Amino acid sequence: MTNDFSPLPHPWDQLLCARLREEVHPFNEPERFRALNQAYDGRNTFWSVPSPEPDLSDSFWENLTHHVKTADPVADAAGRLAAAILEKYPDPNRLAFAAILRAGVPVADWLQKLLPGSVGAAISLFVGIGVDRVGLAEFQNRHPDRTLIFVDGWTGKGGVADELKRLGLGPLAVLIDPWGCADFTGIETDLFCPSACFTGPATLGFSRTFFTTESEPFSAYRFPASFLRPEVIAAWRDRAPATPTAPPERAGRFSVATDLRVHSNEVCRALINAAPRELLFAESPADAREHFELLLELADARRVPVAFDRRDLADLRTRVAAVMK
Repeated sequence: MTNDFSPLPHPWDQLLCARLREEVHPFNEPERFRALNQAYDGRNTFWSVPSPEPDLSDSFWENLTHHVKTADPVADAAGRLAAAILEKYPDPNRLAFAAILRAGVPVADWLQKLLPGSVGAAISLFVGIGVDRVGLAEFQNRHPDRTLIFVDGWTGKGGVADELKRLGLGPLAVLIDPWGCADFTGIETDLFCPSACFTGPATLGFSRTFFTTESEPFSAYRFPASFLRPEVIAAWRDRAPATPTAPPERAGRFSVATDLRVHSNEVCRALINAAPRELLFAESPADAREHFELLLELADARRVPVAFDRRDLADLRTRVAAVMK
């Protein structure tokens, strides 16, 4: 099984714990992917087919690259996340980051730069089916004396955090954690992160992973290298903060029942991997354009209607939400 795993096929400095299969076209072979409007129904079969990918314009990727280069609040959150981890684990040489595919990969990349001596691997985890046990075992076998920390981009309602607890795994570190679900975080407000827009064709070179059997690692389809956007990856890696700063203040766990997809980064992933019925912004059109320009671009590309001035979203501690089908 060791021979199945190799470094990620791009500049990310992480081991890919997945089996890469045949190369497919990300946009012209719909039979390879599940329907965009198919919703998770609690059955594991949902994770046996990857979700489709959006074909975004050159102007979108140029705008995203600009946002990555100017993501100062996000970089500050990363410095605080690294400081929070150091507070409990002061020796980075004994840390192993399990970056949850796909949102955890860019965050773990920053953490490896902020905490020299740490190592990282990209590993699959889906709520309901759990973690890729084969891939995780291989990563742990390579680094048996290191403390394992799972890394994700952000939390929504806490599904990943709860799944790790169900599996007896953790801790979990995330960049953005509005409901206070993770063990380590950089910020507990609904801050939009440009990496939420990263897609498989543009920043990874392979599809979302999918489940095969209990005895095999999760798999992914390869994508042609011509779809990669190396300038986006380079901009993200160049924007990494230089040093840890200070841990953030923690407000504690918050939870409320809602059928909405909450928080801007989770809404962004819904625009990429699913089919929202409507987007809701707590702010005015002008303020939403200032803070969530990329979300509005994606909504326009996906033909998803938007509504503004939804002040009731404050009760959910979110600035953006999505009505799902």
